[in-house]
Amino acid sequence: MKRNDDETLLIRGARLLDPHLDTRDDLDQPPVRDLLIRGGAIAAVAEKIEAPGAEVLDASGMLAIPGLVNAHYHSHDVLARGMFEDLSLEHWGVLAGPLGSRRPLAEVRARTLLGALECLRNGITTVQDMAAFSPMDEEVLDTILGAYADAGIRVVFGVTVRDLSQMETIPHLGELVPPALREVIGTARDPAGPQVEFVERQIARRRDGLVHWALTPSAPQRCTPALLEAVAALSRKHSLPVYTHVYESRLQRVFAQERLKDHGGSALRLLQATGLLGPHVTIAHGIWPDPAELDLVASSGTNVVLNMLSNLKLKNGVAPILEYRARGVNLALGCDNCSCSDTQNLFQVMKLFCLLAAVSSPEATQVTAAEAFRAATLGGARTAGLGEKVGALRPGRRADLALVDLTEGAWVPFNSAVRQLVYSESGRGVRTVIVDGRVVVEKGRSVTVDEDALREEVAGLMPRVRTDVERMRSGYAEVRGLIDTAQRRGRAVPLPAQRYIGSSM
Repeated sequence: MKRNDDETLLIRGARLLDPHLDTRDDLDQPPVRDLLIRGGAIAAVAEKIEAPGAEVLDASGMLAIPGLVNAHYHSHDVLARGMFEDLSLEHWGVLAGPLGSRRPLAEVRARTLLGALECLRNGITTVQDMAAFSPMDEEVLDTILGAYADAGIRVVFGVTVRDLSQMETIPHLGELVPPALREVIGTARDPAGPQVEFVERQIARRRDGLVHWALTPSAPQRCTPALLEAVAALSRKHSLPVYTHVYESRLQRVFAQERLKDHGGSALRLLQATGLLGPHVTIAHGIWPDPAELDLVASSGTNVVLNMLSNLKLKNGVAPILEYRARGVNLALGCDNCSCSDTQNLFQVMKLFCLLAAVSSPEATQVTAAEAFRAATLGGARTAGLGEKVGALRPGRRADLALVDLTEGAWVPFNSAVRQLVYSESGRGVRTVIVDGRVVVEKGRSVTVDEDALREEVAGLMPRVRTDVERMRSGYAEVRGLIDTAQRRGRAVPLPAQRYIGSSM
């Protein structure tokens, strides 16, 4: 089912689960409502709506939810799904990082489409892509944004910038890795100025309807203060949100402690000094802050996007969820890379958000399914400055939503909409997805992209991808032991926070 922009769509008889609902009855057994969409926005929500001439979508037996917001993702390594396991972040980065550089445009388009369609089929209508590609080229950028437009998804898009090499950002590697092997880790150092200029040109050049621009410095340890200050200035000039990685791994915390002494050994204080803390800034991961830094995040109004799937798979520890909550920090949820979480599925992430609170306390924590649902909708929307546009089923909001089939096994018996959404739903129940008033998924399949043809295209691209990954594995084999040594040295450094369970590391 497709809709022209001037048409009206009436969704008839769905149970509406909205994150603003706050009574137990409404969260468990949401009211049945009609929902009228006009001009890409929600025009009305009521028990019974009459709209002569409107196209009617019968949603009886369905649960309507706001489209989920995947607040942290990278599209460059979608084709490496399932290739890696039992690796720490620093090991994984050597293997997966190069997949963002110098790839054929056909591969760039296919991987972007594949990731976007997976998001949509799992009820994700907005995705924040920290797009990493090198060299920075308008043709590559246009290919990525063209693929998102073809999929029909809303994207908060940022071109990732950094001006320090990977070799410079992993403690102790510099003294361990001989010059002949340093390129395997990564020695590229692109100057800050041309990167910032490229990003600003694209912001002015591309103003597509479902594209919302963001700025994405890779991480404080990967950027000079001058680059971070330039990003902050660009954010102020264009009123753009900023996303960056902070304290994803223990070794990154060690880096801050040893290399950022001018900022009290703190990556967050470096961000503060360069103008990159505040409600317009979102830090991804945020696993290893100390209590004073947690206070800084909260007092500045900075957002945090949690990525439990990749954090666990890459052995990074568990973020201090209860500590963030106690300080009132806005929390969002993300799925991260396909090669380190293997899925773009916020149902899995919402469930982990609730369950991982138990590693910090055996007491009742109030980390409920309703809170996870809000983090995956309103929390993510707020990070992008879209808190009044998406994330809820209210008149005036953009019509981004998903219809979930309540006859699926995960919903029988139907006891609680919000609990079964978070603890039982896997994505199988998502039948229809609407973005900006346009149906883009119907009966669980894209209506904008030929999925069978895309699968065939991907199959044709994979021999080259696998060959290149095997070449990376060959180089990685020569440095693997050196990375192990650097990590052992890092683990010997005492830290003020502990994010592993049953360990003194």
